[in-house]
Amino acid sequence: MAAPRKPIEPATPEQTAFLERAVEQYGKATYNFAFRLTRNETDARDLTQEAFIRVYRAWRSFKPGTSFLSWIYRIVTNLHRDELRRQKGRYLVEIPEDNEPRAFAGSRPLAENPIDDYVEGYLSEPVSKALDALSSEQRQIVVLADIEECSYAEIAGIVGCSVGTVRSRLHRARSQLRKLVTRNLKSPS
Repeated sequence: MAAPRKPIEPATPEQTAFLERAVEQYGKATYNFAFRLTRNETDARDLTQEAFIRVYRAWRSFKPGTSFLSWIYRIVTNLHRDELRRQKGRYLVEIPEDNEPRAFAGSRPLAENPIDDYVEGYLSEPVSKALDALSSEQRQIVVLADIEECSYAEIAGIVGCSVGTVRSRLHRARSQLRKLVTRNLKSPS
């Protein structure tokens, strides 16, 4: 028999203020990181939402003076790993998109990928395709180092390994990325 659940305590004004500040300051960066990991808008939104729920619940465990981004990226990383483990062995069928036109009255719809402009502006198509072809672990290391510009120590804290392991994984990931970019340049699709 499972132990009775502890009742949820009402939020304190400090807890609510902490979460609101966190979402305002780091929401977009957290979503972009989640999108880079999942390569899927819906999954990235779910991952971001779950990460901020965890932040809300564990807000007192954040140590002032440390990097909030490192903390939340670690949360996102762990949530993503857990989801990959749950999905392992499952056959996923993508739902086809409908072809109905949509009118947004000149405003950008929420359903568009907000990092598309970033990718188009800073990453060429061959690099973007190559990045998508990397394994989840390799993509995560490259995104943290080369896009998010995290230090090796920050990456080690986020992914839960040593700095030396970060260096070797990053070296292998960049090497694989170079091969994939070269292949994409030789055979454009």
